[in-house]
Amino acid sequence: MCAGFASRARLATRADFSRVYREGHRYPGQILVLYVRSTEGGRRVGVTAGRRLGGAVVRNRAKRRLREAFRRIEPRLRGHGDLVLVARTAAAAVRFEDIMLEMEALCAAGRLLCADGT
Repeated sequence: MCAGFASRARLATRADFSRVYREGHRYPGQILVLYVRSTEGGRRVGVTAGRRLGGAVVRNRAKRRLREAFRRIEPRLRGHGDLVLVARTAAAAVRFEDIMLEMEALCAAGRLLCADGT
């Protein structure tokens, strides 16, 4: 069983998520939507999947895939802030590599990736 994000690295409350949606920048994609809000503290992340995506099993699988993609990209990210990853309906059916590619593209659009790519 894989470990989740540390509690200090997670967005936990509805107010946290709402603040990111309201004050952050939105980067939409075909598979996911990335919301980014700059803060002075460390990086915190939250993952959501709406009921339109499917039943609980489908939603949880989509969220697990988004979390794993984020874990792989996180060492290459710079800066601080709150991020919310929202799974779209395509997130349940696409290959994991496609999720990775889109997440990298959205992070690059949000200027979160390091310039040298490492």
